Amino acid sequence: MKKIAILTDSTADLSQDFREEHDIYSIPHYVRFEYEIYQDGINLVPDDLYPLIRQKRKLPKTSPATHEDYISFFERFLELGYDVLFIGIGSKFSTAIENVNLAKEEVESKRVYLVDSENISSGIGILVYKAMLMRKQNYGIKNIHQTILKLVPKVRSMFALKNPSFLVKGGRLGRSIRMIETYMGLKPIIRVKDGKLEMFKHPFGNMRHAMRVMLKSLYSSAQNLSLNTVMITHSLANRQALFMIAQIKKNLPDIEIIENRAGCVIATHCGSGAIGITYMLK
Repeated sequence: MKKIAILTDSTADLSQDFREEHDIYSIPHYVRFEYEIYQDGINLVPDDLYPLIRQKRKLPKTSPATHEDYISFFERFLELGYDVLFIGIGSKFSTAIENVNLAKEEVESKRVYLVDSENISSGIGILVYKAMLMRKQNYGIKNIHQTILKLVPKVRSMFALKNPSFLVKGGRLGRSIRMIETYMGLKPIIRVKDGKLEMFKHPFGNMRHAMRVMLKSLYSSAQNLSLNTVMITHSLANRQALFMIAQIKKNLPDIEIIENRAGCVIATHCGSGAIGITYMLK
């Protein structure tokens, strides 16, 4: 059985320590301030992003890795005798999958297996995690690929926004969302459904109340969880993450919790203080 390389992109928001521990490789997307171009997680990290936004007084643009970038990564592992499984950002969020398909056609395409996650952030990450677990159990790449494709619609991913203006300015949500937050004191909770963002809830009050709404959704699905794993992903929301983790441990003590920090591309769109939860159903 050939060795399997599991690749994703930086929008999966999996930490470097996590990726190194589990032999997962990430292809960086780009963050651009006019003529200044950064690679997500390489020469720009989340701690430096928001100060740079304040300094520039504008949001950067984000763009996917090029098809040449993907070719470089694919060839590196193919030449070492690996088959490649790539799980990336959803096609309705980015043109990255087009670049991935172009790259696949220019390498040994029969040894490269692609998954459109139809998701962002930990919605990608939890599929990557499942693939890694299957690889550890010595499943072949065709089996892993087909399993992950079937699991794509089973992923549940939602996040609460402290500052919706980032998502509005980035063109991901209508301006009505910003008006709700500004004039009514509501904290929008956005979920991924059918590969797109949609309003899930808009609770009144502070972020803690929004987090309780997300936790309630998790608890209602507790009997139907796959993997027994929950991912908590946030952008400079450490106290909120600690609160959510403590609540999950209290109410679902047998659940594995993986904490992630949003990378620069996701942080550019969600803004500081955003926090989300991701899990998978059976």
